[in-house]
Amino acid sequence: MSANARPGRSVEVVERSSATLEDVARAAGVSLATASRALNGSTRRVRPEYVERVEAAARELRYMPNVQAQAVARGATTVVSLVVGEITDPYFAQIAAGAMRAADRAGLVLVITSTAGDAEREASVLRSVAGLRPRAVVLAVSRGTSSAAGAGVELLRGGGASVVALVSDDGAASSTAVIPLVVGNRAGAAALAEALVDEGHRDFAVLAGEPDVVTARARATGFVDGLAGRGIRLADDRVVAGVFTRDGGHAAMTQLLEAGVRPGCVFAVNDVSAVGALAAIRDHGLEPGRDIAVAGFDDVGTLADVVPALSTVHLPLETIGEFAVQAALGEDVPAVVAGEVVLRASTRLA
Repeated sequence: MSANARPGRSVEVVERSSATLEDVARAAGVSLATASRALNGSTRRVRPEYVERVEAAARELRYMPNVQAQAVARGATTVVSLVVGEITDPYFAQIAAGAMRAADRAGLVLVITSTAGDAEREASVLRSVAGLRPRAVVLAVSRGTSSAAGAGVELLRGGGASVVALVSDDGAASSTAVIPLVVGNRAGAAALAEALVDEGHRDFAVLAGEPDVVTARARATGFVDGLAGRGIRLADDRVVAGVFTRDGGHAAMTQLLEAGVRPGCVFAVNDVSAVGALAAIRDHGLEPGRDIAVAGFDDVGTLADVVPALSTVHLPLETIGEFAVQAALGEDVPAVVAGEVVLRASTRLA
């Protein structure tokens, strides 16, 4: 008995099976080709009784197919890879949910990998993904595809994978090696700024996130441009950089308030940063939505119960994930996904 086993209880150790496809075929009484077609979903018809015999033999022998060997034989696996910036961010989680639905419909398996927001890690992640021989890859990394990752993209394409990247509408050229799916970050932020001015707000600040995050930069720039279009110039000290997280939003809002700046309305470049700003405003004895209005961007579903209800730009994040996988599989999808301004209690003037 194992030293870790409890007295009076049996411990079953399941060993990895060494059975081969040839063993399965022999046990089922069929040819190797028939066993392969029965287990691998071949388009060539296999008689139902043979499928049942092969599947029963595979279960009895605990046969596990060699996915890597299949990849070599087919040229690609049934894998679709999604590379995200930070899997704990609800923005990426919703994109992943949509991508998974699209992969399921296509009979493929979605493998999710995170760069943990580290641009230097991106290149090594892409090399690892290439080793899976995926059929398609979706890059949703916020910082954009780094030059160091370019070799990884070429490696993926050389292995037969099509590569789709979510890119922002900030005018920056995307790599010609990827299929772009444009997200309306800049246009959505500009529309939000215009809507807030039209609602009567005049005094603004921006919690701009990290300057090297493409998404954050596009949204901050779009918001400032939107204000300018309504005749409002934002002073440099009203744009505060920070980490693209809840704590980053809290720190940036705290920085403003402790510098004696109390804007009438604050725009945070994503919803989780806006939640941090709401908390910082409360920490300073003020009431968000009444003393200082707050708006975000994304409209992530997990924040639906934030109080006060958050004004934001709604992005159909799950749809974006679906479109990205569909585009990677060669299906026709819209080239640009736009955002929609949603005004709620957090920016409502009394």
